Amino acid sequence: MIRPAILADAEAIFPIAVFECRGYERLLPDPDKIRRGIIQAISSASHFAWVSVDDQDRVNGALIGLTSNNLWAQRKNCFVALWSSAIKGDGAKLLREFKRWVQSRRAIRVAGFVPDSDHIDWRAYALAERMGFKRNGGAFLLYN
Repeated sequence: MIRPAILADAEAIFPIAVFECRGYERLLPDPDKIRRGIIQAISSASHFAWVSVDDQDRVNGALIGLTSNNLWAQRKNCFVALWSSAIKGDGAKLLREFKRWVQSRRAIRVAGFVPDSDHIDWRAYALAERMGFKRNGGAFLLYN
């Protein structure tokens, strides 16, 4: 099951985010920055923060999208900073909800993610393309 993240979920999202940072030998995770980013995403309506939970409401995944001003064009952009789920099928549900959320916000012109092939299953890329994200260089973008 998926649902919007609440502040009480921040500590459960943190280890998921740290785990997803693995393998970047020259980028050391900054625990304080990660925590602040998670809390900011949950607390602000301009960002997207949903979680995947089990039947006992324990967080097992999250999708966090951070919105900012577009540097090259009008309106805003939203990039996926975290997309992970241990519950089969919930990763797809999170991405569908993210797409719905982006499309409901006319201020966002483009949203998407740049995958790291060492950390994500290639089936996720195919899923994103089926949902309407367009491959553009190394990124998967949804134009709004």
